[in-house]
Amino acid sequence: MVERLARENDEIVVSDLSIYYPAHGGSAEHQAVEGVSFSVPRGSVYGLLGESGSGKSTLARVLAARADEGNSRVSPIVNSGVATVLGEDVVKLSKKKRNQLTADIGFLSQSAGATLPPDRTVADVILEPIVERTKKFDRKAVGLVIAEMMDLLALPLTMLNNYPHELSKGQRQRIAVMRAMVMQPKILVADEPTLGVDVANRPRIINLLAHFREKNEMTLLLVSHDIAVLEHLVEELIVLQEGSLVGRGTIEDVFSAADHGYVRRLADALRATAYDELSTD
Repeated sequence: MVERLARENDEIVVSDLSIYYPAHGGSAEHQAVEGVSFSVPRGSVYGLLGESGSGKSTLARVLAARADEGNSRVSPIVNSGVATVLGEDVVKLSKKKRNQLTADIGFLSQSAGATLPPDRTVADVILEPIVERTKKFDRKAVGLVIAEMMDLLALPLTMLNNYPHELSKGQRQRIAVMRAMVMQPKILVADEPTLGVDVANRPRIINLLAHFREKNEMTLLLVSHDIAVLEHLVEELIVLQEGSLVGRGTIEDVFSAADHGYVRRLADALRATAYDELSTD
């Protein structure tokens, strides 16, 4: 597994990054990520792999500039290192700069499908990332994007009038993916994009990601244990164990020539078991 130096066209650059959760309630301070370094070239697809608690979701939130979002009572804090996304240091963003940057970084949290706003129609849910930034946008152009996504995901347009509680778990997840992509971001950070989706419909999400990646030259950073997602989309894997980077390379490198016992066990587990659902980091 060859370490690659950061280059000018890298859209994500992580250097010796460490992230912790401060003590809260009855929980002690927890170091979630420790000294991680890697870079992601523009237009590429990288995967974050590791067991539950390895720091994947925490790292994803920070790189998506959403460290203060989520359902947890405490937010992760970067205590050392640098994380640059689209040329901006995501650790030191002003509120204004964060709002500008997150317009270009789509984010799908692991709980996104389960936490859609219950009092809004599907159409309102999908449009929310746009509407919360501006009331003036090309509705026809956005409508065409939404129609294209729904077609790729095999969802009827009539569903736009439904409310989240009227949908199945898998349908809510597909709507959450659309919501993360509706602004056609330069980068999409997606945490378990096929979570809760039945086997027959998971390929539709893969096709959607592949289509918009090619159409918009979108960079993808995917947290996933779905073997189909990894095999069909990911060019290089970053493997984490207890917050540390313990493996990196192509899927062939990681699955066939793993030189770390944990990486080898993880690869064997992925080969042997079908993806179902995982708890968050």
